[in-house]
Amino acid sequence: MHVLSFQLSALGIGLFLLGLGVGWWAAHFFQQYIRTACAQELARLRYAHQRLQQDFNTLSQQATHCEHEKAIALTQLAQSTDVKAFEQIRLQLLHARNQLRETASLLAKRERQLHRLNDRAKLLKKQLMIPAPIVNQAYPHAATEQTHALNCIQGLDTNSLQKLQMLGILTCEQLATCSTEQLRLMQRLISDGKIIPFATWVKAARLLVGKSHTNSTLAQ
Repeated sequence: MHVLSFQLSALGIGLFLLGLGVGWWAAHFFQQYIRTACAQELARLRYAHQRLQQDFNTLSQQATHCEHEKAIALTQLAQSTDVKAFEQIRLQLLHARNQLRETASLLAKRERQLHRLNDRAKLLKKQLMIPAPIVNQAYPHAATEQTHALNCIQGLDTNSLQKLQMLGILTCEQLATCSTEQLRLMQRLISDGKIIPFATWVKAARLLVGKSHTNSTLAQ
């Protein structure tokens, strides 16, 4: 019994020692493998660092060379006459563009003035050319009586008088025979954005012509 126990104990101790040996060998093997892997990784990192350092030096040299070429190009550009000529041409083009804009605005203004003059000419030829028979028909004694000038109307300034004369209205008799449509056309053509009291002037002209006609009738 004691012999069997001793044998089992010896077997257990042997197995234990064998396990320790296997464990130590495995630990030593993995430790050696890890050291080798770390050494290889360190060598790879050193090589990569050297490559990066070489690339950095190369790029630094290229950047220095580019800066030098840039400085030379800027110096040549500053000394070149083409840049000055280009700047002068650019300024001339800007000035020409501004002149074209001003000319276009002036042309548009002249076109509006031409349209207004055209309307005035049409009004002068077709609308406000009052024949003598119409005046005589409205005022039968106007042909034998003395006509009244437009300056007889109060409130009619020199500027408005000139505009009426441009439209062919020279006497109070002509102004008195103007219709409502003719007054609207005159208001649109020569008002220049201001309200002109044509109706008041026509009323005053009609009163003046009617008063003159009454006095002539009484005198007869």
